[in-house]
Amino acid sequence: MGGVDTSRWKPRRAKGTVIFKTRNQFAWGVIAAGTVLFGVVYSIASYIGGEELKQRMQRDFYEKTEEEIDRRNLMRFSLVAPKRGDTIRKLLEEEKEDQARK
Repeated sequence: MGGVDTSRWKPRRAKGTVIFKTRNQFAWGVIAAGTVLFGVVYSIASYIGGEELKQRMQRDFYEKTEEEIDRRNLMRFSLVAPKRGDTIRKLLEEEKEDQARK
């Protein structure tokens, strides 16, 4: 009665196995490839677009006008359904007319 042969059991943890090392190498490869691809695309885009592209990206992403901030806050913090563009234009025109009367 020799008992159960435990030498052929599967490991309970992945650490130290071949698949664990392969998985880590694959993950590092994906991260490295993504970094290199981002660097190449960004370099080419900045080379082609130059200073104009940088200014346009800065204007679009970093500098928000007061009107855009108000519009986003209106949509974000409104508890009712968002208003249509025609309704907003009508309300703005009415507000301008009210200010002109005063």
